[in-house]
Amino acid sequence: MDNVLTTEAAALILGVSQARIRKLIKDGRLPAKKRGRDLLLQESDVQLFADYGRKNVGRPVENDCVNATIMEDGAMYHTSYESTILIGNGEIRSDDALNVLPTLPANRYQMIIADPPYFQVLLEEQWDNAWQSSDDYLNWTLEWVRQCKRVLKQDGLLYIFGQLGKREHVWLHSCSILAKEMQFHDMIIWDRAVGYNERYDSFTPQYEMVLVLRHAANTKPYFDKDAVRLPYDEEKIQSYLRDKRYKDKEIREKHLRKGKYATNILRVPSLKGSSKEKIGHPSQKPIALISQLISVSTRKGDYVLDPFLGSGTTAASAQALGRNWLGIESNAEYVKIAQKRIAEIISVPEFSLD
Repeated sequence: MDNVLTTEAAALILGVSQARIRKLIKDGRLPAKKRGRDLLLQESDVQLFADYGRKNVGRPVENDCVNATIMEDGAMYHTSYESTILIGNGEIRSDDALNVLPTLPANRYQMIIADPPYFQVLLEEQWDNAWQSSDDYLNWTLEWVRQCKRVLKQDGLLYIFGQLGKREHVWLHSCSILAKEMQFHDMIIWDRAVGYNERYDSFTPQYEMVLVLRHAANTKPYFDKDAVRLPYDEEKIQSYLRDKRYKDKEIREKHLRKGKYATNILRVPSLKGSSKEKIGHPSQKPIALISQLISVSTRKGDYVLDPFLGSGTTAASAQALGRNWLGIESNAEYVKIAQKRIAEIISVPEFSLD
């Protein structure tokens, strides 16, 4: 006989909040029966959702971008994503991240780069204003990060973009709750090189932040510091070579020619409207920035995941660097932009990431 679960028990199994379980029930994606003050669910229904993120067996998902079907064949289920676009070394899933992430295999991705909505920062964009309160946004954030933790390899890193400001203060709370969910690893400052949003009562903002998380305190993530070095100019190299403390000048020069290690302040100019790289996304990140993160955190052939692909910068960089990748994006127009962008990289093998 199938076990019966409370919403609290179902939430623990799926790694989400009870509020999310009730929302799934309300939307018809999880069947349940009311019992007193609570709702009861069949364990088999919860497990099926955990495996496939589905509404009901045998019925396709109703979504403008995705049409997934599940067919029962004895004890086996087969999932077919008509929204999957296979291109180059990876694929784009045209769907919501919380629909796709639960279907991905655990412990697969060496690196995850997430540039999620910042919550009521881009007031003209519907996707940045989809939550009624900051608590709703934080619960949503915790939910997708838990799924990312599940699919991240034990020696992998999760990078999450965010920024501070008068409307961006929720980022502070995000960092706090996520550092309890996973182990804090680093906080990278992206120096955009130029300021934005002039303010009369405070300094002009010029940076964004990247929270870096790993599985646990005792896990040692893969990280190749040599992959991203900053070159010394020739005058600086010659100056160092004149230092009489170094006896073996040949070894010293070889070391200097490699350049110095990058710090956790990455200075990469932001993309302006006139930039050739700018292709129609309001919060598009420079490929030169993303390529540095991918280079230090992965090897060729590793898998990179972006749950909020947007215009496809992560996929473009991973493709150019010879990594396997998966991008998830619910906006159909952004999917088209990303697909075109990656196709152009494939057609130009010598594509530059500078």
